[in-house]
Amino acid sequence: MTVLLAPIMQLVCGLLLLIVGAEFLTGISVKLAKALGIKPVVIGLTIIAFGTSAPELFVALIAAFEGRSDIAVGNVVGSNIANIGLILGIGALVSPFAIPRRIIRIELPFLAVSILGLTIAAFLGEIGRFTAAAFFGLFMCYLYVLWHYKTGLLAQNEPGSGLQKAEENPWYFVRSCGIVVSMVCLVAGSKLLIQGSVEIARFFNCPELIIGLTLTAIGTSLPELASTLSAARRKQGGLIIGNVLGSNFANTCAVLGTTGLIHPIRINPQILLRDLPVMAALSLALLPISRKKFIRRKEGLLLAAAYFTYILLLYLKN
Repeated sequence: MTVLLAPIMQLVCGLLLLIVGAEFLTGISVKLAKALGIKPVVIGLTIIAFGTSAPELFVALIAAFEGRSDIAVGNVVGSNIANIGLILGIGALVSPFAIPRRIIRIELPFLAVSILGLTIAAFLGEIGRFTAAAFFGLFMCYLYVLWHYKTGLLAQNEPGSGLQKAEENPWYFVRSCGIVVSMVCLVAGSKLLIQGSVEIARFFNCPELIIGLTLTAIGTSLPELASTLSAARRKQGGLIIGNVLGSNFANTCAVLGTTGLIHPIRINPQILLRDLPVMAALSLALLPISRKKFIRRKEGLLLAAAYFTYILLLYLKN
């Protein structure tokens, strides 16, 4: 077991750095955006959405550059499965909540298109730059629809007044430096997480894809879990499901799109045959639940049970 001590420490330290880096990046960016006069809804749809997906993005980027495509893709697919099965399930178990009508009109259709796109990419065996550009373009369309739905990007400030106030604030420079520090934490955390995961996988003769689908996926989903538990305590059901679906869409389109544009990603055929159907099934299960306009503890238990069954079968078959 002493052989495992170092990789376990790398894994834990990597997760801590990812969580701290994502938290600081989101918090500081929100404060700067408010100082610049950006509306809270736009902050939520952009900065917080990217902030909770920042761990997945940095893990995917570094894994792709190191030639570990299984961890890059497995982390995204595994995170999406965990977000619906584990995180949404736990949220409903803690506090049943109503589902906003807009989820059916906006988030679910975009999520379905992203899953179809990822399935086609998996069938082709790679996310090349053309496919990645299509993913990223779809993400930008999603943001445009949301902004159009809410109308307006900026608060009613005079042109340049927000920037001037931000620059006059003595904490402006400190917060700007904080963003750099947060990015360093995310990069370092991603490196440690991948190194620790790979060493643990080698020790147990476990494929890197399984590690990406489980250990790194759950680790990078911790920001979503934290925000879900916080929202559940405050009875903010719309925030829970909006955060989960928005994060899944961002993971598929923004994370894989950005990563694929920088470095093409190979997709393991097992993902097409085993993991994507699970992700699609859990996502489609939300459609009949959404039509009931309420997620009860029974549905939450079923989602969580489906997730743990999936994880158990993964390790039993490997």
